[in-house]
Amino acid sequence: MLNVSDLGEGTPILWIHGFPLSSAIYEDQLAIPGARHIMPDLPGFGQSRATGGDVTIDDYARMMIELLDHRGLDRAVIAGLSMGGYIALAIARLAPGRMRGLVLIDTRETPDDATAREGRFASIEKVKREGTAPVVEGMLPKMIVPEAPEALRARVRGIMESASPEGVMAALRAMAVRADSTQVLPTVAVPALVLVGDRDPITPPSDAEQMAAAIPGATLVRIPDAAHLSNMERPEEFNRAVSAFLARM
Repeated sequence: MLNVSDLGEGTPILWIHGFPLSSAIYEDQLAIPGARHIMPDLPGFGQSRATGGDVTIDDYARMMIELLDHRGLDRAVIAGLSMGGYIALAIARLAPGRMRGLVLIDTRETPDDATAREGRFASIEKVKREGTAPVVEGMLPKMIVPEAPEALRARVRGIMESASPEGVMAALRAMAVRADSTQVLPTVAVPALVLVGDRDPITPPSDAEQMAAAIPGATLVRIPDAAHLSNMERPEEFNRAVSAFLARM
């Protein structure tokens, strides 16, 4: 059973977190008015227990679809950051009729190349030996800009440290073998918003530009002075962009 926060009233938004994070990254988005914020922790992250076995990005996507079913929602705006974006694009492929809108945040549509794939499997072996600390230490500097307030840095670190080794290893495997979603983008038939921190070193603005150009009618918004967690680093700018997007739907 997934831990899920379900707060607010209005347009339902399913917020899917990235790696190795949890739904806590979206706390600042609760300030977006006129929305019902559905924020699950994926298995092994936040307060959700790991499944105990291998999962795929498609498996995560099916969990999200089942979550909508359990909440009695035929459709929702699907929003995903980083790995959450991979899951959102899998939903767009597997169940496009469940989407009311699509929000892609600091993510990309392309799969890992050979080098990145090898790096993920190497990380799995490191987690087996040393736990999640190496993943946290390796990713934290890329998540937020160097001059970010220490309070934000501590907040992000705490969220990352809440991930279980089992959840981290399962997610690393899932990302390593994920499908190419390039062909999904032109099929998106709902309003789409692509957001990216203009200093994101993991999925840079060029990735966002490529996705936005391939999705019919998509809106691209660059969040200034933000790295990979643009929604946490610049919540006011981020929330303003999402609110404007919802108002146009």
